[in-house]
Amino acid sequence: MTTKPETKFWKRIKINASNIHWTRIEAITPVGIPDLNGLFNDPKKGCGEFWVELKCTSTNTVKLSPGQISWHMHRSKLGGKSFIMAETLGRRDISLYSGGRTLDLATQGLNLEPCAFFSHEIDWPSLESWLINSCALRL
Repeated sequence: MTTKPETKFWKRIKINASNIHWTRIEAITPVGIPDLNGLFNDPKKGCGEFWVELKCTSTNTVKLSPGQISWHMHRSKLGGKSFIMAETLGRRDISLYSGGRTLDLATQGLNLEPCAFFSHEIDWPSLESWLINSCALRL
């Protein structure tokens, strides 16, 4: 059985961003709920929680279902933190988009400017730090 690209992507995140407690959500959950929940408690930056939808693409298109768009947009309106983490297959670049921009991402794809971009030589501590800094509830 071939491993899906998003499963491989998940394994890389889990290994390399270990200061965040990750929970992977299985596909049998209600429509639109993202793939990952992240929780952290940093002694200097505070604690926080966020959600991540993983997407792997070999083109500029990022396929998001209507349920995923709705979930992220609603969560954003309520002040929740969520992101789309898109990996470009082949190059393995990672682009992060705010959940509040999922409709724009669905229509513009990777042409939409990301909140953060990490080239194929991913600096995992920087990616992890970016997520924590973006979501920390300051003490």
